[in-house]
Amino acid sequence: MHRAVAAMIAAVLGLSSAAAMAGSADGVGGLLPQPKAAPAPLQLPAPPRAAELVRVTQRGELAFFIDLASLQRASATTVRYTLVARSAHGADNVGYETLDCARPAWRVEALWLGGNWQRQPDAPWIPVDPGLGGVHGTLYADELCSGSMVDGTIEQLRARLRRDARLP
Repeated sequence: MHRAVAAMIAAVLGLSSAAAMAGSADGVGGLLPQPKAAPAPLQLPAPPRAAELVRVTQRGELAFFIDLASLQRASATTVRYTLVARSAHGADNVGYETLDCARPAWRVEALWLGGNWQRQPDAPWIPVDPGLGGVHGTLYADELCSGSMVDGTIEQLRARLRRDARLP
């Protein structure tokens, strides 16, 4: 009895393998989920320049800016940018981030420390909570995403960020 069951399982697995190999590029007649396109390889931008910064939002003593020169569309659902968090006392914290509109979540790719980018390969993805009104919620809901997709070309994103720039 056990041999018959084992033979039947092997036959089913064999048929599944054959069907998968014979299936089209869209995966067994389109029944399997499609793999997500990989984002562009990470290339760190030049350090941010004051002339390219636009204010995105202010929360308490921190003002947040995007460096327009760093803005890069990594895939149809992901966008990368340099985010500058400036304190009321003039100190800057600078990070290069990826925002994934499909998740929606963001992660720090690198930090600007001591005049160099320091990659953060183990940085976690952090869910965006648009309800909190934080900078990532603003970027997701108002500036960079539309649903699960990046909302436009780089030129369109830059124009929107310039138009929506918050005054000091």
